[in-house]
Amino acid sequence: MARKRHDVMKTLADARPPELDPDHLAGSARARRDLETILAGRASTAEAPELRRSPRMFTWRWALPVAATAAVAGVLVATLPQGGSDAEGSRASAGPTADGARHIPANGRLALQHVADRLDRTAADEGTYWQVTTRSGWTAVIDASGKTFAVSTSEKQQRSFGVRPGTESLNVMGLDATTKPRTERDTARWRAAGSPKDLTLADTGQGGRLGLRIETGAGKRPTVDRINSGDRIAALGARNVTYEDLRKLPGDSAKLKEVLADLYREDGGSEVRGRTEWMWQQAAGLIGLPVKAEVRAAAYRVIAGLPGIRALGEVTDPLGREGVGFALPASDRPGYGTGRSELIVDPATGALLSEQEVLTEPDAKAAKAGLTSGTVVNYTATVRSEWTDRQLKTSEIPE
Repeated sequence: MARKRHDVMKTLADARPPELDPDHLAGSARARRDLETILAGRASTAEAPELRRSPRMFTWRWALPVAATAAVAGVLVATLPQGGSDAEGSRASAGPTADGARHIPANGRLALQHVADRLDRTAADEGTYWQVTTRSGWTAVIDASGKTFAVSTSEKQQRSFGVRPGTESLNVMGLDATTKPRTERDTARWRAAGSPKDLTLADTGQGGRLGLRIETGAGKRPTVDRINSGDRIAALGARNVTYEDLRKLPGDSAKLKEVLADLYREDGGSEVRGRTEWMWQQAAGLIGLPVKAEVRAAAYRVIAGLPGIRALGEVTDPLGREGVGFALPASDRPGYGTGRSELIVDPATGALLSEQEVLTEPDAKAAKAGLTSGTVVNYTATVRSEWTDRQLKTSEIPE
C-alpha cells in the first residue's frame, strides 16, 4: 500500500509563525476588524467616566469664538495689555493633497492615527518666533424689540510666540473684524427691530448675557496684547508654561495623555464640560503651539483615543479648503440646542485646518433665529503657521 504523500504547502503553512499569516498582515480586512475591536474595547474600559462640572460654573465658553478663549488658543491665562502690532508671515499652510482623503479609514480612531502618521515633519523645527494666523467666526442669537435673529462675527487674529530670551509674545485681535446679520432674513428682522447697533445675546437659560456691536472691518481698531509673562509664553490648562516646557512634552501619546490628565485634575476642567471635551481642546490647542512635530502627532493620537470619536469623511472648512473631518458625540450647548466639536485636517500633511462647533439640533430659540442642523456656530481656521525671525510690527496695524 502506497504511503500518503505529505502536503508540502500545508506543512509550510502550519510551520509559519502567526505574525506572518496573510490574514494578520497590516492592511488586511482582518487586521482592520481586529484593530477596531481592540480600540473600541479599550475606549470603553480604559477611559475615566465623564466628570460633570458644577452648575454654578460659567457656561458661556462654547458660545464664545474659539480664538477668544485663552486656554484653547494657548495664550497665557492672564494677558498683559499693550498697544499696536502685526505683519503676515511669508508661507501659507500647505493645502490638502487630492488623493489624501481617499485613503482615510472610515473608523475615526484609525483615521486620526493615519493623519498622525502622515504629519509633515519636513518644515523648519525652530526659529525666533512661532507665528500663527487664524480666521475665526461666531454666530449669535439675538433678541431685540421682540425680534429674534442671528448675527455673524468674523475676524483675523495673529499670534507671535517669542521663544528666545528677551523676546516678546504678541497677540493681535480684531483684524478685519465684522459683525452683521447672518442672512438677508436676519437683516430684515434686524431692520424691523430698529436697526440697533448695540445688541444683547438671547438669554442662555444659565443667567449669562453678552453684548455685541454691529460693525464693519473699517469700524474697529485691532488690539494688541503682550501675552508673555517673562519667559512664560503659553497656557496648558490653568498652568502658564515656558518654551522649554513645551519642548519637553513627550512625543509618545500615552505619556502625553498622562501629562494632560494631570493638568485636567489640576484645572478641574475649567469652563469646559467634561474630561473628554477638555482633553480634545487641550490636545487640539497643542497642535497650534511651538511644539515638536512628534508632539503634534501624539496630540492627534490622544484625540483618536477619546471615546466616541468618528470620522466624517471629506468635508470643506469655513474658508473653503478641502480636508477630512472628525467629531465628538453631540452634547447639550446652552443657548443653541445640541452640537458637537469637530476638527478638519489636511490628510496629506496633518495640518489642522479648522477647529469648530457645529449645531446638530437647534433649540426653539435658535430655530426661530433660522439656525439649522449643520450650522457652524463657532470656528477658528488656521491660515498660516510658521517659524520666522521677524516679529510682528505694531506700525503695520491699520488705523
